[in-house]
Amino acid sequence: MKTFESKKELEKALCDQLINDLSVALKEKNSATLLLSGGSTPLGLYELLSNQLIDWSKITVGLVDERFVSNTSDFSNEKLLISTLFNNKAKESVFIPMIFDLKDRLENLLEVQKAYSIFRNPDVVLLGMGKDGHTASIFPFDLNSELSFETTDIIVSTDAPKEPVQRISCSPTLLNTAKNCYLMITGLKKKLVLETADELKLPIGHFIPRLKEIYYTEKEL
Repeated sequence: MKTFESKKELEKALCDQLINDLSVALKEKNSATLLLSGGSTPLGLYELLSNQLIDWSKITVGLVDERFVSNTSDFSNEKLLISTLFNNKAKESVFIPMIFDLKDRLENLLEVQKAYSIFRNPDVVLLGMGKDGHTASIFPFDLNSELSFETTDIIVSTDAPKEPVQRISCSPTLLNTAKNCYLMITGLKKKLVLETADELKLPIGHFIPRLKEIYYTEKEL
């Protein structure tokens, strides 16, 4: 675990690491894939990333998970990326959303399965974690989340314990194939949850052995 005195220091270090990994991928195959998490924690990181000098036109960006809502909703992770990452240089990247058909959850899931085939073996994945130990949209005490660990599908539908309940998530099958996977967490409470994840069999515990690094600061702002 890499620990930082401030959130700004964490964001700068993690930004540099992500850009380095993407640059390696671009050199190796002239393209790169990047899967990002929602929530408020990585907002500053995404604003930093948006200004980085890299060939964004060759980088395909997707979401680790999404709420089953319109991209104009304040709950939308797509809206979050539009307002942070895609403001500056990174607007040249190719973005693949997770919402295609709000009228039909099953049909939307099938569409995302097709669209996200490009993210098999993603170059970079950034995970976050909730205070209940969930990551992506894989939640404790949710049957669909539990079943997500058994499927070979790359995308799954799950149910959150609070609104918006309906979620779409990259599956463990997909996330575990990442070449570089990082976890970003802030605050002592989340650190304590992470330390008990294996014992309590929380979803994040499944991914800890596969993380390249954990970026942590006690400071939440």
